[in-house]
Amino acid sequence: MRTLIIVLGLILVGCESPKKDYDFTFFKWNIHESYYLKFNSSDTLYYTNVYGFKKETYFTILNDEEKERIYNILDTITFPKKDSYESLVEDGETNAFVLKYKNQLKKLKIHGHNGPILFRLFGKSLDRIKIDHEFTKTDKKIDLREINKMVIMKVPPTFVVDTLK
Repeated sequence: MRTLIIVLGLILVGCESPKKDYDFTFFKWNIHESYYLKFNSSDTLYYTNVYGFKKETYFTILNDEEKERIYNILDTITFPKKDSYESLVEDGETNAFVLKYKNQLKKLKIHGHNGPILFRLFGKSLDRIKIDHEFTKTDKKIDLREINKMVIMKVPPTFVVDTLK
């Protein structure tokens, strides 16, 4: 009997689906707000507010349904070959997505109403999660280097500021 319990326990533990090891970052910018959301396969969602001159990081705990919804989208969404869809209009909204999973890096930046609709809808659902949660401030530093390569414009080395002399 004892052996049977041990064997059943090992089978049940062995049948558990492997944990996904996602490292996902979302960025949203418009004239009213600018922020990052970071999800890394736990139940914690990090929110970094970079609107204006501040850079403050907060966190919240996702419920199982929200976490599973994000997992399902990340499991099924297909990143296009083209990694940027720009608009000729300077204002509007920019969304960027970076997914690191199993040594692969997938990126997409969309501006305005361009780009794949599934990503625009995914961005809206992430925005809804942000709005619906209460976040707690943290001093944790979130690694945003990869997504910043897409959304932060580098100053050209030949750029000169014309100052009054």
